[in-house]
Amino acid sequence: MNWDYMMNGWNGWMGGWMWIPLILVVALLTLSAIAAIRSSSPGTSRDAEDPLAIAARRLARSEISKDEYEKVRATLAR
Repeated sequence: MNWDYMMNGWNGWMGGWMWIPLILVVALLTLSAIAAIRSSSPGTSRDAEDPLAIAARRLARSEISKDEYEKVRATLAR
C-alpha cells in the first residue's frame, strides 16, 4: 500500500478544505468580540444623550458662548 499517496491526497485535497471552518470560527469569534465591546462601551449611544448635557459640554469646551447655551436651555425648557 502506498502511504505516501494517501497522505498527500489527504493533505492536498482535504487539508485545504479543513481550513475553511477554522477561519470561519475565528472570524465569528472576532466579530462577536467587537460587537460586545462596542455595545458595552459608554458613550456609544448618541440617541440617548441629554441635549442639555451636550450643550453644557460644548460650553465647557468653548464651542458655544454662554448666550448660545442660554438659548438652547430656554428652547429645551419649553
